[in-house]
Amino acid sequence: MIMKKYFIALVILVGLGVFWWLLANRAQKNITQSSATNSQPAQEQSRPVETISQTLQKQQTQLQPATASKPSIPNNVMEEYFKKTEADPVYDWKRPINFWGRVVDESNEPITTVSVHFVWNDTNGTSEADTTSDGNGFFSLTDRKGKGLSVSIGKEGYYGTSSSRQSFEYANPANGLFTPDQMNPVVFHLRKKGVGVDLIVSQNGMSTFMKISPPANGSPVFLDFFAHQVGNSGQLKIEGWKEPKDHKTAQNNWGFRLTVPDGGLVEDTDDLSFEAPDIDYQSVWEWHFTDGAADWQGGINKKYYIKFSNPPRYGTINFNTSAFTPTVYLEYKINPDGSRNLEPK
Repeated sequence: MIMKKYFIALVILVGLGVFWWLLANRAQKNITQSSATNSQPAQEQSRPVETISQTLQKQQTQLQPATASKPSIPNNVMEEYFKKTEADPVYDWKRPINFWGRVVDESNEPITTVSVHFVWNDTNGTSEADTTSDGNGFFSLTDRKGKGLSVSIGKEGYYGTSSSRQSFEYANPANGLFTPDQMNPVVFHLRKKGVGVDLIVSQNGMSTFMKISPPANGSPVFLDFFAHQVGNSGQLKIEGWKEPKDHKTAQNNWGFRLTVPDGGLVEDTDDLSFEAPDIDYQSVWEWHFTDGAADWQGGINKKYYIKFSNPPRYGTINFNTSAFTPTVYLEYKINPDGSRNLEPK
């Protein structure tokens, strides 16, 4: 009798275990199916957008990406965008385009009659328009439709700057949507040309820069600005050390050093200035990058003012070099008369 009771209890326990296992397995299956169902529309919707984009881009001029940094886009915003592009395959190229800008000089004073050129992507491929800035430096483009807008400015007697050409996205949130604001126009800068001087420059034929290949083991070479040659003596000492690429990390150990033995360098971050500073020069600028490190970089691209010799001479140098090639591309402009004026004639 006792054995019979134990047997019945054991059967009940096994039955309960099987029931709970079946219940849990069914719930997990439902969750998996629900997740797959929810993710499927986004995948299906993204395909036609990409296909239409690729087709129309063959017919249009490529524009630069928006200059503004790309924010993190909420999922619901992108889902809404995908729905619109699925419903209308040319949705991107029919967005309202309005733009307000202003041109100022190096003193933030408005510049009038600046030539402004617009190019935008639309259902025709590309369209263009031109205007000029008014007496307060303002200009605009309104009531157009398209996806991306490129704005370029220029005027005789002025230098262009890094802001003289800018691009803006009106359709795809993932590219950083531009929001036009008539009360807060986009500012473009030009610099009025002044009295130029005769400069010693790196230009050789059609090339404005020199190609220098220092040894990859760190052995130094010197650049003589006046002789326009690399050798055992000069005003700028260049050293580079670059190991072969590590194919596991696609990185390497490498470094680079610039030295001005009787002067120094100060970084140039102002493309509106042609006057070299007279203080804060640093004799050595050096970079080190370690294979696998989070701050590893594959290249250096810098611009400096340079001061050297006694009495001092002033100039600018622009250079760039990469991790896996020995070549350094270097462009320079030197005022030989000792003035800090670096504006070319």
